[in-house]
Amino acid sequence: MNCDAHYLDPISLEIYWNRLISICDQGAANFERTAFSTIIRESNDYTVALLDSKGNSLAENSGTIGAFAGCMPRTVKKLLSMFPQESWSPGDVVISNDPWIGTGHRPDVTVIAPIFYDKQIVGFTGNTGHWADIGGSIFSADTTSVYEEGIGIPPMKAVRKGVFDDNLINLIRCNVRVPDMVLGDFYAQVATVEICSDLVVEFVAQNGLTDLTILSDAILGRAEKAMKRAIEAVPNGVYQSRVSLDGYDEPLNIECSIKVEDSTIEVDYEGSSDETTQGSTNVVLTYAMAWTCYTLKCILDPSTLRNEGSYKPITTTAPLGSILNCRHPAPVNARHLTGRCVSSAIMMALAPIVPDKVIAECGSTPDLTAVFAGVDDQDLPFCFITMASGGMGASAHGDGLACTPFPQNISQPSIEVMEAISPLLVWRREFRKDSGGHGKYRGGYGQVLLIENRASRPINLSFIAERTKNPPQGLCGGTSGKPIAISKVGTDHLIPTKAKIRLMPTEIIRMAHGGGGGYGNPKDRELQQIKEDLKNELIAEDVAKGIYGLT
Repeated sequence: MNCDAHYLDPISLEIYWNRLISICDQGAANFERTAFSTIIRESNDYTVALLDSKGNSLAENSGTIGAFAGCMPRTVKKLLSMFPQESWSPGDVVISNDPWIGTGHRPDVTVIAPIFYDKQIVGFTGNTGHWADIGGSIFSADTTSVYEEGIGIPPMKAVRKGVFDDNLINLIRCNVRVPDMVLGDFYAQVATVEICSDLVVEFVAQNGLTDLTILSDAILGRAEKAMKRAIEAVPNGVYQSRVSLDGYDEPLNIECSIKVEDSTIEVDYEGSSDETTQGSTNVVLTYAMAWTCYTLKCILDPSTLRNEGSYKPITTTAPLGSILNCRHPAPVNARHLTGRCVSSAIMMALAPIVPDKVIAECGSTPDLTAVFAGVDDQDLPFCFITMASGGMGASAHGDGLACTPFPQNISQPSIEVMEAISPLLVWRREFRKDSGGHGKYRGGYGQVLLIENRASRPINLSFIAERTKNPPQGLCGGTSGKPIAISKVGTDHLIPTKAKIRLMPTEIIRMAHGGGGGYGNPKDRELQQIKEDLKNELIAEDVAKGIYGLT
């Protein structure tokens, strides 16, 4: 079938579009199966995307990280300004982890490759993966400059015409704690762009395409129209909210103003806190834009396929030098602690006008990340990252999901794998009782993990988390979920959520993840639901009586 303007009827376009998504999914399957680190193989902290020859995103893998996919087209367009199309050759792969070009911090490494067909570039494929280590200070929230946050890789050709740059490989190997794991992930990234490129060439040849331009215009146009229709259903006006965060030494605020005008939305973060050198919670604008667009897509137009066309009706601004538009060399290691919370700000701002489309704040916005690094008793270095989730916020349609991430799409590696590749022992992993906010619909429950250091020497442990002083808020009369709490077993002293500590042999760390906010008046909760929670030991009897009025 020839793919020209005449043949791009809705059915054909849907087939083509889903074919591109399946190519991304095949690339993602390869990435997961060939990667060395659990953060890729099990935590899903990566994305795979296809873009047209101008750098516009066309498709992404089904289980993508929303911010990664949103940043990818801006990354490619920046790279194209640095590497004009005539400078690319088949077999080239460009790499970078520049936070202001990619996804906002150095552990996320992006690789991009051109797709050649009939000696011309018909598109690009890329992927971003969170490496297990990037050198410098251990992945943490307490850096004061980007220079502390690991090796910086400027945009450069890591592979030229199929030949790896050995100097780059050696540079990476000399700067990371677990070089075999890190380079294993990097080689998996390169293999993934090769697979996606081959599959796109096959797709182009089968359908008589000379390039992806006509298909790209149709896909982007269709997504843009769907988003505009969704925006038109929202009343015109300006809607505002504020989200308060713990910050590092001082509290931080996200000020959000959403202007809806016909089929467009302008999101302005004017008034948000200034960027800081006290802790690495600063956000680059591209990352803030990506989560803004992703959240609005989830609220207003969740059922249609997404690509860059979905985000064209949305404009995002934040003052230069603010917490959501920081300047180099601001520390950005823990940028997700602030950046993911723009989703909460948007939900709260739109709740009064579309209460049936939003959710209360989530105990996993952001998640509690713990980084364990050291040397085991066989003198082998290890670096293991846990990304367990708290509970999702409740909505007008039901209870929040327990231990489920939002807006990020990452997960906790299995306990068995954790114990197999590190000197860690998990004594307990269970629901955190009474952690969900109360309401007609209760927030999702967080979880509790107890992890012991079984090595004969100390382990370096870094916590990257938020919401100890500002728990996830409920909506429409619902109460807040429980905040995050970290301590060592046997002590009552809470450990700061943005700290590096030493976990001594036999010591056990207790990580209690937050619950989601509730939705609606608790007095309106159905009796059977209250009894079911009591039966499952998710709430205490005094809570059932005192808050829900159970007699």
